[in-house]
This record gives sequence, structure tokens and C-alpha cells, in this order.
Amino acid sequence: MSLNLRMPAFIVTLIVVTSLTGSSQEIDSISIARNRLIAHADSLMASYQFSAALNALPAGDSSDIGILLRIGQCNFRLGASRGAIEPYQRVLRIDSSNITALNQLGMLYSRDGDYAAAFSSFVSLSQLDPRNAYYWKQAGSMATKLEDLDGAASMFREALKLNPADMEAYVALGNILMGMEQYKSVDSLALLAFAMEPKFKPMKILRARSAFEQRDYRSAVITVNDILQTSDTTVLYARMLGVCYFNLGEHDKVPACMFFLLKNRLEDDWIYYYMGVAERELGNAEGAVAWFKMATTKSISENTSIYLTQLGLTYEQTGEHQHAIKAYRDAYNYSHDGILLYHLARNYDVYYKTKSPALTHYRKYLASDDTTRLAREYARRRLQAMGDF
Repeated sequence: MSLNLRMPAFIVTLIVVTSLTGSSQEIDSISIARNRLIAHADSLMASYQFSAALNALPAGDSSDIGILLRIGQCNFRLGASRGAIEPYQRVLRIDSSNITALNQLGMLYSRDGDYAAAFSSFVSLSQLDPRNAYYWKQAGSMATKLEDLDGAASMFREALKLNPADMEAYVALGNILMGMEQYKSVDSLALLAFAMEPKFKPMKILRARSAFEQRDYRSAVITVNDILQTSDTTVLYARMLGVCYFNLGEHDKVPACMFFLLKNRLEDDWIYYYMGVAERELGNAEGAVAWFKMATTKSISENTSIYLTQLGLTYEQTGEHQHAIKAYRDAYNYSHDGILLYHLARNYDVYYKTKSPALTHYRKYLASDDTTRLAREYARRRLQAMGDF
């Protein structure tokens, strides 16, 4: 703890008076008493007896910076924010550049959620000592809380310029860049961080997230599996791996990831959708149907049409065209997507002997704004074959 000591005003007054009267013994006794008081308080604080130290320090309107700083520190360590803030503010009224008071107030304001005041304190410190990376990092943290991402990024970059080994600053800046979707910048930052600490896990996580967002699923899988060699599985890792394996077509690895998410009480509709596709690709159509039904039950979003479409496709692959028709029809009612009219027409064409439902839906499809070339060519051929084109 760095303390900026000054004699209290009453001692200064006594010095002036006694210098005029020629008595110095009173000054010495007051100074000795004050020093003993400070030493006693410091001893108590060193042994974490902050309540006792606070009781030993004089209450009232002290103008002794050394005493005020100790009162603030005791209250700070006892969790009494207001009791700490007031003496530190008094210090700044005496000495506006007192580093200890500014730093402690920055931490106290932040703890109380007054991020603007905390930011002001740390900016003042960075102006007093521009070469101090700690002040820039703290100011960046407060700017992040205030959602000034550009300002925060600039401050973290300054902190890293002054202290390139600060892993916390790398991660803080990386998270900001992720939020701004500057993934290439995240990758460049990761290379700098790994040059300092190749095994730094928070930066590995950022690199995996960046690869994931850039749809570089293979790199994301490699990085996450590297992390899992020394870490337990979490929801974040299971989600990334599951989605990556799904998009890489490694469907046999998807269920384990999705089951982990369900076990941890995540029941998002997309989990059931991924399970349905994976089971269908693995040859388990019956299981796929069950998962797609769960997805449509859980879904309250525009994805409902996608899940119903996949349910219809699964029924179609197993020859259950009547169920496929219902699923496609429900999907169309949600989204009015033209391609679903094509799927309905094909299934009507196969399932019903009378071709009027198929004809109607082929015509509706060709009148839609869907531009799928092969689907449009097939619809025209079927209409021609049925003598209606």
C-alpha cells in the first residue's frame, strides 16, 4: 500500500505558533504521538485487524492525508464502500493528484457499479502516469462496462503496448474484438498472446470461437479438443463441437455432444433438430422422426418450418408419404416458402392415384418466386407428362 503522508493542519498551525514563541517541545510531542498512532494502526492493518485499526484512528474532519488514507483503506477492506469513498474524496480535495486515493476510488466506484466515475478516476491516473499499463487496462475495463467498445479497445491496445505480457489484457481485447466481429484481428491477437504463453487456455477459447464464427469448423474442432485434454467438458465446448461435427458431416459424433447439452438442461429446439438429422444420416429414421417432432414442439421461432421440412423429408425417405404431406403442409403454413409447394406436389404425385392435387401444387410452385433450377425443371416435366403444360 503506497501512502502519501502529510502533516495534519493542526500540527502545521502549532509549528507556526511555537516557532514564534520559541517552544519546540510541544511540536515534537505532537509529532511523536501522531507517528505512534500511525505505526499502531499500520500494525493492526498488517495483521488484518481493520476494525481495530479504524477504531484507533481519529474520527472527525481530519486533514491529515496519512490518516484519511488509512481510514479509507480500513473501510475498503471491511466492505464499507461509503465509509471508504468519503475519506478518499477528502484526500483529493487536498491533493487532486494523490495516486492512492484515485486508484482506490476507481476500484470502489467500479464495485458500486458507478462505472463512469471509476472510468474518470483511471483516466486521471493514466494522464498522471501515461507509462503505467495498469491504469490503461483499468480504464479499458470501465470503458467496456460503459459499452464504449472502440474506446476500450484503444485503451487495451495501449496497455499491451506498455506491457506485452499481460494475458488479461489480451483476453479483454479479444472479447471486445469478438463482439465487434473482427475475427481476423482476434486471430492476430491470439498469435501474439501464444508467443508469450502458448498454453494460455482463455486465448485458446477465443481462437476456437473465432474459427467457429468464421465457419472454419475443422480448426475449431482441433482447438476445442486440444483444450479438453486438460479441461472438463463444458456446455460451451459441447455446443461448439456438436455444431462443428454436424457441419463437417461427422454425424456419428453429434449425438454425444447433444446429449451432454440436454443433460445440462439445455432444451433449445436446434438441439433436437441436430439430433434428428444425425439419426437420419446414421440410418435411424424412426429415431429421427421422434427428434424432429420434439424440435417442432419446442420451437417458438421461424425455425419451426425448417424442423417440419426435415420431418417431412424423413417421412418421405421411409415411404410414409401421407405423414410427409402433413409435415410439408404445416411447414408451408409457417413460412410460405415456395420450395415446400414442390415437395408437396411430389408427395401428392406419389401417394394419390388422382393427380389433381399434384397438378395444383406443381402449378402453384411454378408460380412462386422460388428459383431452384432442378425443382422447376422437374415440375415442368411432370406437368408435361400429365398433359398439363
